[in-house]
Amino acid sequence: APAAPAMGSHPSMAPTAPMAPVGMVMGSMGLVSAVSARKHRKPSGIRSVAKLTRCAEGEADPLLAEAKAAAEAAKLQLEAAKLRAEADELRKATATAQRKERAVRLLGSEEVMGIGLPELMARLQEEGTEVSGEQGLALAQAMGQEEPYFFRLEDLTSEAFDKKISEIQAENVKQRQAEAKKREEERANQAANAASAASSTTASPEMGEVVNDDRSLGPRLTGSLAYILPLTEAFKFMLPLVQQFPPLGVIFGPITLLTVLLNTIPFIPLILFVTFIIFAQVKDIPRLVRFNLEQAVLIDMALTLPSFILSTLEFSGNLEVASVLGGLTFALTFGISVYAVLCNLDGKDPDGVPLISNVTKNVVDRGTFFDPPKEDNK
Repeated sequence: APAAPAMGSHPSMAPTAPMAPVGMVMGSMGLVSAVSARKHRKPSGIRSVAKLTRCAEGEADPLLAEAKAAAEAAKLQLEAAKLRAEADELRKATATAQRKERAVRLLGSEEVMGIGLPELMARLQEEGTEVSGEQGLALAQAMGQEEPYFFRLEDLTSEAFDKKISEIQAENVKQRQAEAKKREEERANQAANAASAASSTTASPEMGEVVNDDRSLGPRLTGSLAYILPLTEAFKFMLPLVQQFPPLGVIFGPITLLTVLLNTIPFIPLILFVTFIIFAQVKDIPRLVRFNLEQAVLIDMALTLPSFILSTLEFSGNLEVASVLGGLTFALTFGISVYAVLCNLDGKDPDGVPLISNVTKNVVDRGTFFDPPKEDNK
C-alpha cells in the first residue's frame, strides 16, 4: 500500500523537491566565476600607481621627454644670446677705449684742444700709418672738415675716423703688395733675360768657337733690313718697265724711294756694301744678323752678272729684251728678299737660297767661301 504523505506537507510540493540541489550548485558556480573575474581585474587606482612607478624607475613618457628637451634648448639659446650680447658690449667698449687711447697719443694730451692736418699726418706716420697728401684730404673730407682742417678729441675718437684710417692702411698694404709683385716680376724678367743671353751663347759645331746666337726681335728686324741693299740694286733693272707701266712705281713705292735716296748720295751703296762685309765678320754680333748681312752682300755681288748682260743688250739695241730680263731679275731678287724676311721674323736662318746660302754658311761659320774637305765631314 502506498505510504501516506508526511504530516504538514502539501501534495503539490512533492515533484519540486529534487531541483533544490541543482540550484545550489549553479549559484555556487556563479559565485566562483565572479570571484575569479574580480581577482583578475585590476582597479584604475592600481594602474595609476603602476604608471607612476614606471616613471619613477626611468620609463618616461615620450611627450614629457620632448617637452623637457625643448625647454632645455630654449634655455641654452637664451644663455647663448646673452653671452653674445655681453661679448658685443665688451668689444664695443674695448674699441672705444682703443680709439680714445690712440686719439690721446695723437694729440699728446687730453688737455690739447685739437691738431691740424699736417701735424696729424706726421703723428700718424709715427704711429706706423703713412698718409699721403691725397689720403689726408680724403680723411678730412670723410670727417666733414673744411679748411682750415682741425681735428678735436671727439673727431679722433669717432668711428668715422677709425674707419677711414683702416681704409688708408688697407690701401697702403695693397700698394706695398703691388710694388713687391712688380719688383719680383722685374727680377724674374732680368733673370729670364740673363738666362736667354747665356743660352744664346753657344758653341759653333764647325769651328768649336763660342758665337752669339741671339734670335730675339732686335736681331730678326736687323737681319731683315739687310736686304735693302740687293733690292735697291735690282730695282735699277726695273726702271725701264716702270717707265712703261707707271703703276709699278706706285706698287713698289718704298723701294723706289729708297733706290732714289741711295743713288742720290754718292758712294752710299758702296759704303753699305763694305759695312755689311765688315760687320758680317764681327763675332760679337748675333749670328742671325751676320748671316743676313753676308747673304745680302753675296746676292748684291750676284747681280753683277745680270747687270753686265742687260748693259750688253741695251748697247746692242734690244731694249725690250733688256726690260723683260730686268723685270725678271728684280722679281727674283724681290722673292728671295721676302723669303729671307719671313724666315728672320720666324727666328730661322734664311738658308734656302740655292748656292748663295751654302756659301754664306761657309763664310760666317768657317771664314771661307768653300766647303770643308770630305775628311772634316766624317
